[in-house]
Amino acid sequence: MESDDTLPVIEGIKSEATGSGGGTVSEVIVGLGFSMVYLEESCGLAYTLRDNLKTGCEAFDEAGRLAGKDAGELFSWIGGSSPIASALGLAAANAVLNPPRGCLEENLFDALSLQPEEKVVTIGRFKPMEPELARFGVRLEVVEWGESPEPLSRCDVALITATSIINNTIDTLLETVRNAREVVILGPSTPYTPAAFTGTPVTRLAGSIVSDPGRARQVVCEGGGTRTLGKALSRWVATV
Repeated sequence: MESDDTLPVIEGIKSEATGSGGGTVSEVIVGLGFSMVYLEESCGLAYTLRDNLKTGCEAFDEAGRLAGKDAGELFSWIGGSSPIASALGLAAANAVLNPPRGCLEENLFDALSLQPEEKVVTIGRFKPMEPELARFGVRLEVVEWGESPEPLSRCDVALITATSIINNTIDTLLETVRNAREVVILGPSTPYTPAAFTGTPVTRLAGSIVSDPGRARQVVCEGGGTRTLGKALSRWVATV
């Protein structure tokens, strides 16, 4: 659990992003699967959370005014009431938060050392991972959005989608974790901010960096998701 002198996770992420530098936004893409933010010399992405979007002709009020903004302004949007703004804020943060090269060599499943019959709870569905989890013989329970996160209180390993940062449920979910030996925040939206999770139950972060910006841009523009992005991303795992 968080100690008294620890910032809530989202405020910690904002602080880490601000401390890592900034830059000027050169391009923003809001795709069906992911959103991307390009700065002068880097880019980052985050899941496009389409839940609770405004209806009508104006889905996002800031549209047409994003290029030229300071990245720090976008950082402040993380966890806010607008799902698009929050995703863009996290994408901008991911453009400046770069994991060390050593993190790119880590394999999540090797790091977790899963054991047969352990209870693994996922918050959000990670379909590509399910066959791999089954290979370890674990007992898997999937908690979809809108369902009670109570299973987190009685699992050995918790895998929590980084989308929970975008919709500002991350702190609430982590308060539900009790005795899990491993708690992982994962997915391409995951920011490299170990310090932001200090004092929480989180043990590891597992995310991706954009290794092929051109390919990633095409996939995002054409409405692709994690599977389609494929080799445009390089995965990393970091210990908190």
